[in-house]
Amino acid sequence: MAHCDIVRVVDTTSAAALIAHADIVARKHSIVGVVTTSDFHVVQTATLAAQLDLPGNSPDVVDTIKDKFKMREAIARIAPGLNPAYTQAHTVDDALQFGASAGYPLVAKPLTGNDSLYVKLIEHPDALHAYFDARKRWGRDVSGQEFAHGVLLEEAIGGDEYCLDLLRAPGGNLISIGAFSKKISGRDIGHFIKIGASFPADLRNTEQLVDAIAPVVDALGFEVGAINIDCKIVDGDQVKILEMNPRLVGDQMGSHMIEIATGQNPAHAIVDVACGLPLLWQPTRSRGVAIHRLTMPRSGYFDGISNGAELAAHDGVEFVNELRARGQWIETAESNQGVVGSIIVSQPSANEAMTLATRLAADAKIRVTL
Repeated sequence: MAHCDIVRVVDTTSAAALIAHADIVARKHSIVGVVTTSDFHVVQTATLAAQLDLPGNSPDVVDTIKDKFKMREAIARIAPGLNPAYTQAHTVDDALQFGASAGYPLVAKPLTGNDSLYVKLIEHPDALHAYFDARKRWGRDVSGQEFAHGVLLEEAIGGDEYCLDLLRAPGGNLISIGAFSKKISGRDIGHFIKIGASFPADLRNTEQLVDAIAPVVDALGFEVGAINIDCKIVDGDQVKILEMNPRLVGDQMGSHMIEIATGQNPAHAIVDVACGLPLLWQPTRSRGVAIHRLTMPRSGYFDGISNGAELAAHDGVEFVNELRARGQWIETAESNQGVVGSIIVSQPSANEAMTLATRLAADAKIRVTL
């Protein structure tokens, strides 16, 4: 906000409201680009860009990528081998039928949303009944929008998880920023918490992901900006797409880690391409970076990281962040919405960085009051 000349308050969940406010701004200023880094506003942003005839992706393309079932259906037409078995279930009977054919465990998730919220590992039919019962109480997402109807069910797959990050300028080729290796926790209790990530991933694995996934991104019609793809490599040679997000990767990975590793700021790049500028992605350094997120040891009021200054003074530490307001009641984590802090470190290699970040996270002292 400190770098903004003008700030306007607008309902960013409404494309009509954005268009109306853009019309007001355009009376005094030239609008040369629109961009968002939020999952919740990518379709609205694409709609606004189309209305203003600015660089952007088709709203239909963005909606297809954002909606997890529509994404699965599109991939099934383009490269079906990149999908796990899946279905959209509107009733528990639909879900039980899929479970009987696909087998357990399954992964159940909302069609829209982020942060692994309400993503659950389903081990048996009784758990499906419980999941659909809980579905009635989801309400709205954190942006105030309704969850899409239904539930996406997928076969649970093993393998190593990654996040592939691609960039494109208008009329240009897809450029690979690189891939993150991801560390997932909570699966033993049925949850998927993206607790850590390191960058860059092994070059051979990154190239394998690009070779498999970039043609799909092209075929989907993605034309401008950043897109990140959560994916897995199974049995060493089989790529599977978990989900796609038509925006810069979040959770401090795009805003912090990539620049530390490469010397290039992808946040600047997405603004440039949204304004129709050419994309120059020329890394000036090569460094390993890792993040380890911090969660509550038990439910209670978050009261900060008591040894945050000590952790920040450690060699190699780039950032120690408190990500939730002190005095806020926080449950133990079932998704990334339960993350309260993070430690970001750099080292000569990504593996060394992840080792250090994991060790320091284990030493972090989260204050909890009742």
